[in-house]
Amino acid sequence: MYHMKAPKETPAGETMNNIIAFNPLEDIRRFEESFNRLFSSPAPAPTSNNIPIDVTEQEGKISIRAAVPGISPDELEVTIEKNVLTIKGEHRHEELSEDGKVFRRENTYGVFQRSVRLAENLNTDGIEASFRHGMVTVTIPRKEEEKPKTLRIPVTTEM
Repeated sequence: MYHMKAPKETPAGETMNNIIAFNPLEDIRRFEESFNRLFSSPAPAPTSNNIPIDVTEQEGKISIRAAVPGISPDELEVTIEKNVLTIKGEHRHEELSEDGKVFRRENTYGVFQRSVRLAENLNTDGIEASFRHGMVTVTIPRKEEEKPKTLRIPVTTEM
């Protein structure tokens, strides 16, 4: 679609019409992109140090589930120190032969680590970790809440 601007006069006194391309759908698309940038939070760029996790609670247990595709369970290090759970590993890439060429490499490689601060009321003695289909799941039961104790104090009479 084309749109004509108002005629302009040249220095020689002639009138000249300007024709410009007009695409209303393109204007709408640019407006939508601007609107989305304004009101959305930026998505984190994927890096080898950023593994996605889910933290859920069910049946009195907290579960931390992390996606670690391409990693075997023996290549993972899961630790708790000062009430911080850490999942650590390394994505390694295959070495090419001398005559091999890389045309595109979009996967990230290198050491990754994700740490999560744990609540104080978790029983770290009962922690379990499992691995299935590229997902590591760490399950930690909550501590049993201490019930308030009633202490009966006998009252004696003084003479």
